[in-house]
Amino acid sequence: MRKLGIALLVLLVLACSAGAVALTWMAARQIAQPTRPTLAGPTFDSVAQTVEEIRGLRATGPYTRSLMTPAELRAYQEQKFEKDYTPEEARQDVLTLAAFDLLPRDFPLRDFLLELYTERIAGFYDPDTKQFFVISEREQPGIVERVTFAHEYAHLLQDQHFDLVALGFTDDEAKRPKDVDDDAMLARRAVVEGDATLTELFYLNRLPSAERREWLRAVQSQPSEVFDRAPRVIREGLTFPYEAGLTFVQALYERGGWEAVNAAFRDPPASTEQILHPEKFWSREAPVRVTLPPLTDTLGSGWRLIDENVLGEFYLRVVLEERLDRSQAEEAAAGWGGDRYAVYWNEAAGQDFLVLEAVWDSEDEAREFVEAYRDYATARYGRSPVRESPGQALWSGTDVLWLEWNNIRTWILRGPTEELIRRVRAQFRRGSWEVLRAADGRPTGPVEDSGSCSCPAGGPSAHAGADLPPPETAAEGGDMARAGGPAAHGLPEGAGGAGPVEHASAGGAGPVRR
Repeated sequence: MRKLGIALLVLLVLACSAGAVALTWMAARQIAQPTRPTLAGPTFDSVAQTVEEIRGLRATGPYTRSLMTPAELRAYQEQKFEKDYTPEEARQDVLTLAAFDLLPRDFPLRDFLLELYTERIAGFYDPDTKQFFVISEREQPGIVERVTFAHEYAHLLQDQHFDLVALGFTDDEAKRPKDVDDDAMLARRAVVEGDATLTELFYLNRLPSAERREWLRAVQSQPSEVFDRAPRVIREGLTFPYEAGLTFVQALYERGGWEAVNAAFRDPPASTEQILHPEKFWSREAPVRVTLPPLTDTLGSGWRLIDENVLGEFYLRVVLEERLDRSQAEEAAAGWGGDRYAVYWNEAAGQDFLVLEAVWDSEDEAREFVEAYRDYATARYGRSPVRESPGQALWSGTDVLWLEWNNIRTWILRGPTEELIRRVRAQFRRGSWEVLRAADGRPTGPVEDSGSCSCPAGGPSAHAGADLPPPETAAEGGDMARAGGPAAHGLPEGAGGAGPVEHASAGGAGPVRR
């Protein structure tokens, strides 16, 4: 999935907007030189020295630092979008987000992101060129520019000591690690932005109270009209690396000081699950890697794969929150152990097909997800499942949604017709799917049914290709016990699933491209 924050996609950045409200975007390796003066002189030298003292790191190599006006930023963004983010790429990103009900299919994502970046970015660092820029119209930069400088200088120190390019923050695809999925990349971004934000806050705390009040007033006066009307997936994605990243880095700092933070750069978290639950990072609870069978031939003529990746706990939450309250969504996603999704598109028919397979930490966690996802699907279709049987439920409306669960695994299929869903389920039944064991030894491969979920013996493959439950087994009024649903075989009723903190920060966004 190309993550919006994707920055989202076109721009991989390490950016800080006024007031610690930062965006993440990919800075170009070749950027037009600004006409404004460089950030030279004793004022910024003093900021750099203070940041080095706070962070316990020293600059080890050359770099450039410059001012850029908002007009220059806009021109630069337009040039970058033209070069690196085509209308077709933007459309594919919209279709992926639309498959998760996070954006309408006609949302003008490319134009909106250009407008958003122009409004919100206060500075950025480019790991490829070793340049960083502070955005300002002032001839004599003030407190906002100094605080922004502190944030971006922290990125410079990160790069010189931990090699941000090797971590994946580069425009050069040949230099990016090949084994890092989108969820893991968002987790790395959270470390990078959380560290810079914590450093920025330490810098602020060293300033006189009058300057801190001046900074706060300036931040509160910043325009936010575009950000305020952004779809929730974009807002959440943009803020995650800064707010959740800050919380994560604070936990590391409290546990072992800056050395613990440094260690997270050398051996970064493998998932947003580890960012949201630092104890899972400390215990090295690695995500389970799930693979999906290719479905282009199964779906038939006209269908093509437009995106496949890992959703992760964070974006699973974001999807659920479209129709559930935050607390239920967070609880349902918290047992995430691993997943894989794929989105297919048929241009001639104007239809999509979504596949999401997830593995959970325990059967209890899987039950909780199923409960919440039933609530999600019922809210989406405005009714209970039209048909269900033990371990399976189907909703139908303008499209068809299939939910299946067994032991610690769940499957979600959504497409235009039951016939397509039958064919895809048959493909899974043939054993083309696979779950690989993670480093921590969590279950992998076809899971034999223990009977705990009242599924047919032999695990998911034993019933994945079975006929859909006949209409007469449907649960009138949504009482699963009457139809043999979760309540009938030990699952509590209710659960949910389906992927940049909010303290004036921003950074990644829903399913889209890196």
